[in-house]
Amino acid sequence: MHSRVRITVICENRAPGGGLLGEHGLAVFLETGDHRILFDTGAGQTLLANAKILGVDLSRLDAVVLSHGHYDHTGGLQPLLEKTGAVPVYAHPDIFVPKYSRLGGGSGEEAAYIGPPWSRQTLENLGAEFHLQREPFELGGGAMISGEIVRPAGWKNPEPYFLQKTAAGFQADPINDDQALLVESPAGVIVILGCTHAGLLNTLRHIKTLVGKRRLYALLGGTHLLHASGEQLAGIMEAIREYDLQLVAPCHCTGILATLFFYQVYGKKFAFCQAGSVLEFP
Repeated sequence: MHSRVRITVICENRAPGGGLLGEHGLAVFLETGDHRILFDTGAGQTLLANAKILGVDLSRLDAVVLSHGHYDHTGGLQPLLEKTGAVPVYAHPDIFVPKYSRLGGGSGEEAAYIGPPWSRQTLENLGAEFHLQREPFELGGGAMISGEIVRPAGWKNPEPYFLQKTAAGFQADPINDDQALLVESPAGVIVILGCTHAGLLNTLRHIKTLVGKRRLYALLGGTHLLHASGEQLAGIMEAIREYDLQLVAPCHCTGILATLFFYQVYGKKFAFCQAGSVLEFP
């Protein structure tokens, strides 16, 4: 645990102005002790420009962590590597499984590719040192990757429009590569989410098994609740009360309705999150 944890949102769907740019994507810069970790890289258009405006030096990173293999979280990796050179990149082994979406309707054959816009070989040629694992992994500085999120027996994938391409054709993508980043702070454990395709409740339960009796203090990032109904959101908000979160900062793929639910439930414990947001703990 370190006495200082600082989180800077570099890429997000919204930007407040001042030269910062918004894009559909997420990138979060974590400083804990002397460790510097970039969680996701945005879609590729805003990472370097926003980092420069925010005074975030990305030339020296201890690690890049990818939450999952969608373009809006991996697209900035190539321009980043062109700046940094060799850097360790931590991800799930399914990060390069060909990923597609048919959110616009139609058959799987009409699905659009939404995976990383760069090949693994291209990234490795630029210095990406891939560390691919399914299990939780300690990064140092009190930071940990959650590893593959456990989904309970009988859990139904609520996002059948996400597909993966196999030799047999398109099939539903469970997005098993979805994972979160945890960091210890004096206030408690901070949870940083990419898109939470594994489900918010599944993710929090999984994380709680990792941290044991340690307190979950804050939740930041994408919750992928943008398609949830009001009834579903009410149930989710009730279910997560048990974690007694002291700060929630949902963003990216959370959706307007879900964001309003978070604000209504958490009030002063809610923080608006966009490109340029900075959270410091304690």
